[in-house]
Formats: sequence, structure tokens, C-alpha cells
Amino acid sequence: MQHVEHVSLSNQVLREIRSAIVLGDLAPGARLTFRDVAQRLKASVTPVREALLQLVAERVLSVGPGRTITVPLLTRAQFLELRVIRVVLEGMAAEAAARQAEPRLADELESIHRQLDEAKMARNARQATIQNRAFHFRLYEAAALPALCGMIENIWLRTGPYHRYIFADPSKHIFDNPSRKRGAQQHAHRRVIAGLRVGRPADVRLAIETDILSGDPIILPQLPEDTPDRVRELERSLPDLEMLSRALSDGKTSSPPQKETGHPKGRPASRRKLLSTAAERRQP
Repeated sequence: MQHVEHVSLSNQVLREIRSAIVLGDLAPGARLTFRDVAQRLKASVTPVREALLQLVAERVLSVGPGRTITVPLLTRAQFLELRVIRVVLEGMAAEAAARQAEPRLADELESIHRQLDEAKMARNARQATIQNRAFHFRLYEAAALPALCGMIENIWLRTGPYHRYIFADPSKHIFDNPSRKRGAQQHAHRRVIAGLRVGRPADVRLAIETDILSGDPIILPQLPEDTPDRVRELERSLPDLEMLSRALSDGKTSSPPQKETGHPKGRPASRRKLLSTAAERRQP
């Protein structure tokens, strides 16, 4: 019984630390000691030590000089590499979810995004971050692919400390900014909802990819340069945000649903052309 209680406490501590990381409560570069974290969580040192060492093993946290545990400071190339992985994995999860989504999913996501809007208007960056995460993972969980969701969760843990930059200053956000001129690009979340309502899985995937990339102009300037050639190589591997936004604005999501079959590798021809053209534009 004591062992069961210990395991339960360790899992609870691990969940709380994961939440603090993914919501940006622990800033990049923050130094974590067993005692300080234990005091913060009102827990004993043993489960905190186990949780932190597990996160080190998962490469969510890093060990520095003197065996100090820290929240990693990502370089630009490291962040872009994780962005590439996010685009692939989250795009896959979004499309899979859209192919089997029940009608109520769009309603649930609309409610979550409404709360996100309210948090942004109130300039509550932490609450906006919570609702943004809730939106994404409610969509991905609908794919019923737990292994895929687990991989996505791990990537979010590694990029989570930087998500707070996106909502820290609403005036810098690329979508749904009241200060931007009329006709500015609609938030990608709304495109996700529209794609679900008309039964277009490819549109849902495209909207999620756009949403992932929309944070780059805000986050990348905060990161240190490392190897310029490596950064340029990673940038070329991503779809062009401007082109993705234009594809979402061309009115396709408002047309009647069509069967998405008969295309090589299951990818609609328009999307293949979009990604290949974006790659060509990024060639030096």
C-alpha cells in the first residue's frame, strides 16, 4: 500500500512539473533544485528528485555544470528542428482526428477558442497559454492515436517555455489582433473549426501547420544564433507561412466537402504543390 501511495505521489509531482514547463511557468534557463521545487509543490524531496531525473532522461530538462538541472535554453536551430517535427506530427494528428470527428468536436473547440480570445483580450498570457494547449490536445486526442499524442506531448514540453512569448504581447500576434487593419488573416484555430464543420481533413491539417508556424516571428528573435547554415537548412524544410496563410484564405474551406481520394500518398494535389513551391522559394 505504501508503494502504491509513493507511485501515486511521484506521478502527481511529475504531472505538476510537466504542467509548469509546458505552460511556461518555468522560464528557459531556470535552475531547478530538488529542495526549491519540493517547497514550491509542497512535496517531499524524493518524488521531486525522481520526477526531475525522469524529465532529464526524456531530454525535457538538462544537466549543467555541477550537476545542476535547468530548463534548456534552445538555440534557433534546435527550436526550428522541433518546429519541423511539430508540423509533421501535429499535422498528422489533426488530419486523423478530422477524418473521424464527431460533430460535437467543432463545438467543443469553438468554446475553447472563445475562452482563448477572452484571455488574450484580458492580457492574461498564462490563461491564454492554457486554452491554446487545450485546443490543440482536444483535437489531437480525437485522433485516438495515444502513441502519437505522447510524442507530441514530449515536443510541447521542450518548446513550452517559449510559448509564453506568443501571448505575452497580443499586439504582436499574427492572427486575430484587434489593432491590425480590417481583413487581416483569420486565426488558424477558426480555420480548424471550419474544416471540421465541412468535412475537409486536409484543410484542418493545413490550418494546424499554419498555426504552429505563426509563432516563429515572435519566438525566433528571442533565441540565440548558432550555426547559420544549419538554421537556413531547417528554415527551408518548413512550408512558407505566407503561402500557407494564402491557401487558407482562398475560400476553399467554405465550399462543399469533397472526397479526398485518388491523390498520390493521400495528399491533395493542391497541398503537394503548395509545399513543393514553398521549398523551392527557400532555396538559396
